[in-house]
Amino acid sequence: MFKKVSIIGAGAVGSTLTFHLFSRSHFKEIALVDIADGLAKGVSLDIEDSRSFFDSTAQIIGTDDFCAIADSDIVVVTAGVARKDGMTRHDLLKINAKVAKDISSHIKKHASKSILIVVTNPLDLITGIFAKETGFERNRVFGMGSSLDSARLLNILHQETKISTSVLEAFVFGLHNNDMIVSRDRMRVKGETINKFLDEEAIKRVQNKTAHRGGEIISFLKNRSANFAPSYSIFRLIEAISKNKNEIIPVCALLKGEYGLTDVCVGVPCIINSKGIEKVVELTLGEEEKIKLRKIQDSINEINNV
Repeated sequence: MFKKVSIIGAGAVGSTLTFHLFSRSHFKEIALVDIADGLAKGVSLDIEDSRSFFDSTAQIIGTDDFCAIADSDIVVVTAGVARKDGMTRHDLLKINAKVAKDISSHIKKHASKSILIVVTNPLDLITGIFAKETGFERNRVFGMGSSLDSARLLNILHQETKISTSVLEAFVFGLHNNDMIVSRDRMRVKGETINKFLDEEAIKRVQNKTAHRGGEIISFLKNRSANFAPSYSIFRLIEAISKNKNEIIPVCALLKGEYGLTDVCVGVPCIINSKGIEKVVELTLGEEEKIKLRKIQDSINEINNV
């Protein structure tokens, strides 16, 4: 049974995720860790004060001490600098790669048996750093990215079609950036192709909006980034793990030959259960998808060599 989850990073995403877990999950203990003096403690006390609204029995630890993550079943890393308006992913990588390496050492020391969910951007590259630095089996290290992108796609499809998301089928895979693969082949309404509901111009609009949604949000928030949808995307992953749901969710996984990619972390559909990633689901790809996927290995290798 999964009893403890730890969140490293008490910013907007980490704090909101902690609230979701406190109010809706079955975990007995939630540890919130942030190196900023007093931040995690203050957030944890605020969330605790909502206990009577949910009749929650969970205990929250808010601290700057990484020892608090000991014996965690699941660790979520949201720590690092959020991408700001005008900042490139290369700029972000230089800063957050150092953060990832430092946090990896604490996870190896205190929570070596945990399942690790990475949220820190640039997500695909940072997930790769965590996989390498922790040395965890690949089923125990993955990134949230494509699950969030897919949620955004479903919302944008709803806005264009006015059809309930309960009957829309769609997901995004590839990199968690503007080059993500938003394929029309994956957009359906109760099994029917999206072409029956949207014209060519509308489909391209959906693809473009989805690929640039993160940047659009940042352009309005300026010095902040998205919070609510990312935190719930993580919550959904935690639920799939802790309740052994065997749910197919696109996540950023370390590939070992699947889709022709080796030793790169990229968003692909996976079966998620109590093991973390039970299996990478290999789909039959269209030509457009194949072309975009072929570029990913070279793109990541090029960045890693900078």
